[in-house]
Amino acid sequence: MSDQNTAVLKTILVALVLSAVFLVTVPWLIVRSTEAVLAANLLPVRIAGASLTAFGVYLYIWSVRRLLLRRTSAIPGVAPAQLETSGWYGRVRHPLLLGVVAVLLGEAALFASLPLLAYALAYWLWLHLFVTRKEEPDLIAAFGDDYRRYVQEVPRWIPNRRRRA
Repeated sequence: MSDQNTAVLKTILVALVLSAVFLVTVPWLIVRSTEAVLAANLLPVRIAGASLTAFGVYLYIWSVRRLLLRRTSAIPGVAPAQLETSGWYGRVRHPLLLGVVAVLLGEAALFASLPLLAYALAYWLWLHLFVTRKEEPDLIAAFGDDYRRYVQEVPRWIPNRRRRA
C-alpha cells in the first residue's frame, strides 16, 4: 500500500472514529440520560434540527473529501500540505469544524435537549479555543502571508455569502 493510500485510510478512520465518539455516542448518552424539553409544538424545532444536522454532515463529509482530494491533512495535529481556500473554504476558514458544530446544534434541536445544547456550545467553545490557540498559529507558521491574507478575507465561523475569489 502506498503512503498516499495509507494517509487516506488513516484520515477516513480518524474522521469516522471522531464522528462516532463526539457526534453519535456522546450525544446519545446525553439524550439517553436526560429528559427532553417539554414544549407544546416541537415539530418545527425538530425539522430545523434535522435540517441543520443534515447540513452539518454534508459540510463535514465535503470538507474531509476536499482535503483528501487536495492531498492535505484533515487529521488534528497533522500539518497540512496545502492551504485550501476554495469551495466552502472560500466562505469559512473551518468548514469541517463548522460541520461538527452544525451536527451537534442540530441534534440538540432534533432531540429538544438542553443538556445536548450545552454540550454543543461547550464543544464549540473548545473547538474555538483549539483553533485560535493551536491550529491557526500553526497555519500561519506553515503558510505565512498567504494564510494571513486568507484570515483577513474569510471569517472563522460564520460563512460569507459569496465565495472568496
